[in-house]
Amino acid sequence: MARKQSRVLVQQKIAAASLCGVVLAAAAYLFWMTVDDAPQGEFIEGEHYVLIDNPRRIRSDKIEVMEFFGYACVHCYNFDPILAEWVEKKGNSINFIQTPAVSSEYWRLLGQNFLTYQELDELDKYHTAFFRTLHDGRRVFSDEESLAEFYEQQGGDKQTYIDAFNSIEVASALSKADGMARRMKVVMVPSIVIQGKYLVRTSGSVGPNRMLDVMDYLLAMEESDRTDMPIGREPQGEAQEN
Repeated sequence: MARKQSRVLVQQKIAAASLCGVVLAAAAYLFWMTVDDAPQGEFIEGEHYVLIDNPRRIRSDKIEVMEFFGYACVHCYNFDPILAEWVEKKGNSINFIQTPAVSSEYWRLLGQNFLTYQELDELDKYHTAFFRTLHDGRRVFSDEESLAEFYEQQGGDKQTYIDAFNSIEVASALSKADGMARRMKVVMVPSIVIQGKYLVRTSGSVGPNRMLDVMDYLLAMEESDRTDMPIGREPQGEAQEN
């Protein structure tokens, strides 16, 4: 009888733990999807966006929009199509750059994968497919071999992928991505940096859709600053890094 009661108690604990996990997951999902429903108004520095201490000077006619993301981040996966639609609407008015966050060895591996697609000029073909396979397909990619196999399964040449994955160009890009995230003080993803000086990220008052509103606000502010700037005068900051 005691053994039966013990077994029932264990089952109850497992059920309670499972329910707790479901509740937490649902809460996280609802936060992600509804936090941006806060009333609209003027966006405030320190609450909706952050000024970067050591900004970059962007020598370009277009305003730079840089996204820091991670393939392993489900929020980045959910944000990706929303951001892609926003970028498409902006057309040639902005220079959009995606940069992988490499905060751990696993994230570094996946970031190297992204940069390999970029080096091969096949990002459009593999980026979304890889994101979907990782999250919707629950596929595990633990090393270079598994990543190369995925590339081959999608119609690419495995050795071509391996050569690019281990190239000096990809290694250099990976190092640059890591250094840029540190300089911009990116501690969570997805994060957006506008013109090398404004950092936008999710918070209690900024959700995924409202991130786009903040980005629009900062773009308008940057365009206004350019219009008001005296002819021949350049904005303050360091030279752009390549």
